[in-house]
Amino acid sequence: MTERRVTRAIVLAAGTGSRLSDGAHAAPKPLRVVGGVPLIVRVLRTLHSAGIQEAVVVTGFQGELVRQALASETNLGLKLTFVDNPHFDKKNGVSLLSAGAYVDRECLLTMSDHLYSPELVRRLLSAEVPEGSCALAVDYDMERCFDLDDATKVGVELGRIKRIGKELESYEALDTGVFRIGPALIAELAAVEASAGDCSLSDGVQALSRRGRFLATDVGDVRWVDVDTPQALACAEAMLRVFGDTLGDEPGSGQPPIIDPESIEFYAPSWVRAAKPYNEDHFAVADGQSDLLRMMSNESPYTPSPRVIKAIVEAATRGNFYPGGAPALRAKLARRDHQVDGSVILGAGSTELIDLVIRTFVGPGEEVLLSVPTFSMYEARTRTVGGIPVLVPMTEAHDHDLNGLIRGVTERTKLVFLCTPNNPTGGRITEADLRRLLRLGLPTVIDEAYHEFSEGDSFARLLSEFPNAIVLRTFSKAFGLAGIRLGYALAHPAVVRLLSRVKVPWNIPGITLAAASAALDDAAEFDARMSELRQSREELTERLLRIEGLLPVPSDGNFVLIDVSATGQSAERIVESMLKDGVLIRSLSVHHAKRSYVRVTVGTREQNLRCLAAFERVLGSTRPRRDGPRPYVAVVSDAE
Repeated sequence: MTERRVTRAIVLAAGTGSRLSDGAHAAPKPLRVVGGVPLIVRVLRTLHSAGIQEAVVVTGFQGELVRQALASETNLGLKLTFVDNPHFDKKNGVSLLSAGAYVDRECLLTMSDHLYSPELVRRLLSAEVPEGSCALAVDYDMERCFDLDDATKVGVELGRIKRIGKELESYEALDTGVFRIGPALIAELAAVEASAGDCSLSDGVQALSRRGRFLATDVGDVRWVDVDTPQALACAEAMLRVFGDTLGDEPGSGQPPIIDPESIEFYAPSWVRAAKPYNEDHFAVADGQSDLLRMMSNESPYTPSPRVIKAIVEAATRGNFYPGGAPALRAKLARRDHQVDGSVILGAGSTELIDLVIRTFVGPGEEVLLSVPTFSMYEARTRTVGGIPVLVPMTEAHDHDLNGLIRGVTERTKLVFLCTPNNPTGGRITEADLRRLLRLGLPTVIDEAYHEFSEGDSFARLLSEFPNAIVLRTFSKAFGLAGIRLGYALAHPAVVRLLSRVKVPWNIPGITLAAASAALDDAAEFDARMSELRQSREELTERLLRIEGLLPVPSDGNFVLIDVSATGQSAERIVESMLKDGVLIRSLSVHHAKRSYVRVTVGTREQNLRCLAAFERVLGSTRPRRDGPRPYVAVVSDAE
């Protein structure tokens, strides 16, 4: 075998890279970062480690940026020469012709967006290539190709290239984008360019292959990837994480792996990486001060009843057993709303059921229709599965915009969420509007987390007419078991069976099941508590209206939304001042609302009076009751 010393490489970095751009990156393609390092820098480091001493870089689109970036790299170990291709909008053969003067001997040719192991270069340089011929590193293992449709295919016979192109129907190998070339290829490209005004590398390869002068060199199991699309970029990052910067045959090249904890997130899909965890800072503040009045998360002011506590203690003695499916509790809940057997499914709070419904119906790129402002979990959980929340603002009268919701339906809509009474506005949807929406036939979640605080009837009665409806309830609010975690969904048995395929087993602890069953049996105490809270809510709303600058919104929930724009203070400033006075409420102005809002949970009469007194101290004055229309601007809530 004859081995000629090849020390120069031509690196093509002139194209626009439009297929890799997602509209968010202004940098030219060779400078796109993969694994923390620009593409072209990785290519040059690979060439150096394989024995190349000089690189001729052909630039074009935003070439000055490429040249400046490489000039700042002091440890490449290569002599760099730059050649400008002013016709970078033409095919890649023209870019190579721009550097034709440097192909006066055998050279390596590579693209600036192909990543590969140095071993690929070494195998190509060690291959026996006759004088006047060229060679292409090819991969015969086509099943491991990331994007076979876009790959350049190569027809090979007896080790020589016979045909090349992306659209070949019959082929034996794939083009890795790394060539061993000489003056013969430049001559063929010049002839094609002179005739057609343009030329691609494939044109030159095809011309030489017709004379049997283009060899195919098998790269074996060496790893490589063409970073030509956002999906290929993600694949390249994954390969680098697993196999290291050299894409070696063994992860870590036999050395103990150096694992960056922060890099683990790149194994997750892009939509999970973009998600933000729920902010629980307000709970930490409340838990850290025992005398603080918790009026920020729509919790019940009442502790669990003695009957519930007793049931929890008894269930704890059976904590060594897995909890069952709680058929008795599910039957009790079905009877409570006059539903048939098999129409109830349980979750660890209604939040788990929100997540369950979304995971059951929504895939990446599919849409979920939301009337906003509303509970933030609908949007947040949609994003974690790659779904797209479609946000339809409510009307100025705090009503769901039915025409807007219907206009928001597309062929990608898979699910609709409606919260009634709605958090944070407190209003209910009318039955006529709900029926109009249900007639669309889309799976529609009717979240009745605050139903018990309202005088209106539950919409669970519509389930027999609309099997696409799913009604959510929770024990966290009216039943006062937020820390015990139980929610349930009422739906057609066929829907329940579908949801059960996705639900994890044993998701509800035995003590939770016992507590919920006991709470349902405490009917008299429950009714008394609801009556007291409804009356306290009306009194709180009336008294808030008397405080200068506060504009409360009438509510059917256990909370009151308050417009504080007229106070001259920000919602955050008011919350901070109230906290210093021992009362923790919630600011909703972090969502870029045009007005400032806070939300106050309804407590006992004593708690409400303490909250009102704090408002008066913070704002400094009261006013006579003022009736009239209340302005409204939609805000998005991330609160419980």
